[in-house]
Order: sequence, then C-alpha cells, then structure tokens
Amino acid sequence: MIKRFYLRKGNAAKKAWGYLNRNSKPIFSFKIIIMNIENISALMEQLQTLGFDNAGYSLLKRISFKPESFILSQKIEKPKDKLSFQLFFEKEVSKGMYVLLYYDATLQKEKLQIDAAINGISTTSLEKSMTEIDWKNAFDFVTKKQLNLEDKTSWEKEQKVESVIESLSELEKSEEGKAVSAALKLKYWAGVPYQEVFGNISPLKNKSEVSQRFYVFEGQAGISVDEAYRFLQNRWLEKEMQARRKQTSNLEISEKEKDSHAPSGSGLLKKKRSGSSESVKRNRLGQL
Repeated sequence: MIKRFYLRKGNAAKKAWGYLNRNSKPIFSFKIIIMNIENISALMEQLQTLGFDNAGYSLLKRISFKPESFILSQKIEKPKDKLSFQLFFEKEVSKGMYVLLYYDATLQKEKLQIDAAINGISTTSLEKSMTEIDWKNAFDFVTKKQLNLEDKTSWEKEQKVESVIESLSELEKSEEGKAVSAALKLKYWAGVPYQEVFGNISPLKNKSEVSQRFYVFEGQAGISVDEAYRFLQNRWLEKEMQARRKQTSNLEISEKEKDSHAPSGSGLLKKKRSGSSESVKRNRLGQL
C-alpha cells in the first residue's frame, strides 16, 4: 500500500513524517563511526618519542583499513650503517584502540670494499657498474614492451646487467670473492624480488646483519631508536670478535694437523731423533 502525502509547512507535515517513521521499514541503515583521532594522535606522539619521525601518515593509512593487527616498516640511515624497523601494532578489542606491542630492529653493516682485483675482477669498477643500474627495473619481469634486436639501444641495459652477473660469478670462484659478491648483492638488491632468479640469500644476510626485538610495555617509555642502534652495534662487535676467535682457533687446529701429518724424518723431529741417536752411541762407546 502506497500513501501519498503533500508536505506543507505546519503540523500536517510533521504528522505525515511521523506516520512514515512508525509504519515504514528503512531500506538502508547507516551507522557512522568516527575514526579515533585521539588514539592516532597518541600513537604518533609515542613514535616520535621513540625516534620514528614522519610516521603519522603511514599509520593513519593502515588504521583506515581497520585491521586486527598490522606492521609498519621504517628505515633510518646512519653513517656507514642501515637500520630497518618492523613495528607491530594490534587492536585492543575491548577498548577499540590500537597499541604498539613491539618492534624488530635490524642493523646492516656496510662494509667498505677494498680497491683490489679478485679473480681478475676489479671490485671498484664492478660496484660502479652496479650503481648505474636500476635494479628494481632489472628484476621487473612483468612489464611488456616492444623488442627490436637490431636496435642495440633497446637491450643495452640488459647487456650491462649480464656483464655484472658474469663478474659476480667470477668473483664467487674464490672464498674472498664470495664475501665481496654477497656484500654487493645485499647492498644493491635489497628490496627487489631477486629470489625468483637467485633464490633466498638469507644465510648471506645473517653474516652482515644483527637483529633484536624490543617490546613496548604499557606505562613505560620504551627503547628509543638511538638506544636500539647502540645495542645492535655492541651485538655486531661481539659477533665480529667471536668470528675472529673462531678463525684463530681454526688456524691453530690446522697447524697442529699439519705437524701431526709431517714425515717422521723431516724438520725438527728429524733433528731430535738424530741427536738422541748420537748420544746413545757415545754412551755405548764409553761403557766399552
């Protein structure tokens, strides 16, 4: 049943509107929820206190999707070092607010490359070549474009990539070169999907990185970025010292194994034996 009402000024219009409200079912029901700006403001202030500047907009964008939890990534450059952070936020359902539970900090040391030739490859020239390549574009296997093999300029970039890959392969023919190759890959391939071509190189990352998780407790200030950086530097120094001790220990073991496998009639052992045999001969002559 459809009723038509002509709404005029005065009580008649009010009565008609009241009739509709009482006797009709609304097709749509809107529930307006205003974003918790106070929560976002408090989180922004907390992040700034910890040392994460300019993270407010990224935080706002993530919260606008109303996830149960999310991770916010941050990167900070230090002299010769790179710091990356993964901040973990979770929604407290009872309060309807987001809280920062913890963050993972990773320190990546940028080792200086020695200007030397390893396996016939100049490390300085190779790094210069890698700097000139847009690796994000190089590892993009989705974008399509016309290819004309007769026009060298259309595949000149790919030729430079191939030259770098060949140089890296030459480096990796020795232990010293493997270390340099791994450092260059980690430096210039960070953040690009290289796994599709070369697989996961996380074991190589472990040699040049140290990580730590820092929890944020309610009512406490938390560990700042600078404090986390100092902690990770100490961890790195400890890791380096352990590696040196292990290397020294391996050298000592290697020297002992060489001595144990030395010929019985050579070196110091031969002199000792010849000396002892001479003394035995003199003693026998004296007894006669």
